[in-house]
Amino acid sequence: MPAILVQIAFIIVFVWSIVMLVQDLKVSRKEWLNVLLHAAVAVITLHFFLAY
Repeated sequence: MPAILVQIAFIIVFVWSIVMLVQDLKVSRKEWLNVLLHAAVAVITLHFFLAY
């Protein structure tokens, strides 16, 4: 699989997780497990994107 497709996939997952994280933080009654999940996905995808 071409490397550019993998990088695009990492970018899509990163952007999605950031959008979900912002939406989670806007809610008055936060579900902290969802906030932590989306933050973790953002960190992991950013790490893989920079390492790939």
